[in-house]
Amino acid sequence: MIDRNFTIQTLQKLVQINSVNPMLDNSGHGEEEIGRYIHSLLTDLGVSSEITEIEPGRVNVTGIIKGNGGGKSLMLNAHMDTVGTKGMSDPFSGRISHGNLYGRGAYDMKGSIAAILAVAKALQDKQIKLSGDLVLSFVADEEYESAGAQELIKSIKTDAAIVTEPTDLGICTAHRGFGIYKISAFGKTAHGGNHHIGIDANMLTGLLLAELWNWSKKLPALKSHPLCGDASMHVPLVDGGRSLFVYSHECSIHAERRTVPGETEKSVRQELQKLIDTVSEKEPLFKAKIEPVLWRSPYEISAQSEIVKILAGSVTDFLQEQPHYIGHTWWEDSAIFGEAGIETVIIGPKGGGIHEDVEWVELHSVCDLAEILLHSSTSFCS
Repeated sequence: MIDRNFTIQTLQKLVQINSVNPMLDNSGHGEEEIGRYIHSLLTDLGVSSEITEIEPGRVNVTGIIKGNGGGKSLMLNAHMDTVGTKGMSDPFSGRISHGNLYGRGAYDMKGSIAAILAVAKALQDKQIKLSGDLVLSFVADEEYESAGAQELIKSIKTDAAIVTEPTDLGICTAHRGFGIYKISAFGKTAHGGNHHIGIDANMLTGLLLAELWNWSKKLPALKSHPLCGDASMHVPLVDGGRSLFVYSHECSIHAERRTVPGETEKSVRQELQKLIDTVSEKEPLFKAKIEPVLWRSPYEISAQSEIVKILAGSVTDFLQEQPHYIGHTWWEDSAIFGEAGIETVIIGPKGGGIHEDVEWVELHSVCDLAEILLHSSTSFCS
């Protein structure tokens, strides 16, 4: 039922539009141009569509195919922004070769946008009537702070959602989260020759770094998930001192803690505070404070939930094979929808090169995804 030519042509046009997130790369155009293109396509298909400006140049697009009433509502979701293009030779070509389409965002996740739009076209062309509403959601800023998804849930609430992040047509029911924490240790400024006065915050921080290192080696054995893998921690940023020949008055680090389902912001912060306290007990000069910077919750949905069972049935019916279940080691907007009370599952096309110099999506899988989404939507919304 899916219009293959429409799907591929739409995907090619989507990839040819620069929608790089400007918070990641100042050459990025943001989502306005691609959002207006999607809005125009939905309007041409006869689907009610709305553009919501989050901030200048940053938009969400939401289409709604109204049901007749009495059925459950479903959201199909994809993000419009991409990461940057440095290192890519021709990031917006949309070149097709050997059944793959190349370019930034082809796999993450413009193939999915094209699949969702193909579902809308099939429903409109075949005049398929649903009982419940089908929401077609295209959001901004997933690659940075998820401002789009957070804005969306203020006004949209559906019974379930399918987030179409890349999964190679596997069914993703869980993903990791993360927390970023700034930890600042304090010393006392003094001339480098006045060791009896100065207290070196940088060296004191080294004691904490050693403690964090040891804990990072223990984490995988202590906190693990069968689909998402292990919890982890590293320190991507260290900043201390003012100048040579001066004792450092302050040294700050940013600790990045990757979490698995079941972990909470409170438990992770307490874990880090305990490590800080351990250093303080060993070295009385060590004084530090911890500040949460950013938290994104891990996510998990039961394989027995209705939307997962319907999606699994669609995969089985269309692909003629049993679905395989996976977890993602990264974070996705699905956690935001889940926390809003929307049961959310994840499925997307086949491809490769996510966030890499060469990115591609397998065209056949984009059309397969569209068929699976169509079957799932008609089943759930009826």
